[in-house]
Amino acid sequence: MVGAGPAGATTAYYLATGAGPGGGKRVALLEKAAFPRDKYCGDAWCAPALDILEDEPQLVERLWENTRFFKAGLEALGFNTGASESPITPVIVGDAARAMTLSDRLFDKGVFAQGIGFPTVPLDKARVRTIVTATHTREELQFALDAFKAVGTALGVI
Repeated sequence: MVGAGPAGATTAYYLATGAGPGGGKRVALLEKAAFPRDKYCGDAWCAPALDILEDEPQLVERLWENTRFFKAGLEALGFNTGASESPITPVIVGDAARAMTLSDRLFDKGVFAQGIGFPTVPLDKARVRTIVTATHTREELQFALDAFKAVGTALGVI
């Protein structure tokens, strides 16, 4: 459990990791008040994951370091990242077709950034959604930023 949040908020979060379907890794950031450990962590993956978080709080710090690095990189390139205060960073492009094309071309370059359009977001606020994790390396984040630069320039987004 680690305190996190804007401007000294006291909300506590759990970072839960464990085996997902097929043995793949799954990660979730859970608000402690909404998911009390004693009530929701009875399955085999949750409690050990919370133990890891409590024993390795540097994971949360690395998550925020990576988030700050990636957001600053996107903004320096000229992308609109909105007012997100989480590791889920939108790249707002406005037009839905352009957002979906940006998503597709990023994927072709090895970067998954899901395109999101109306009705999930307002008509003129289509975007791609990026999610930074504690396990991303600086090299991986820079690779993604380089892809965003190339594709964003080619599409006239930046």
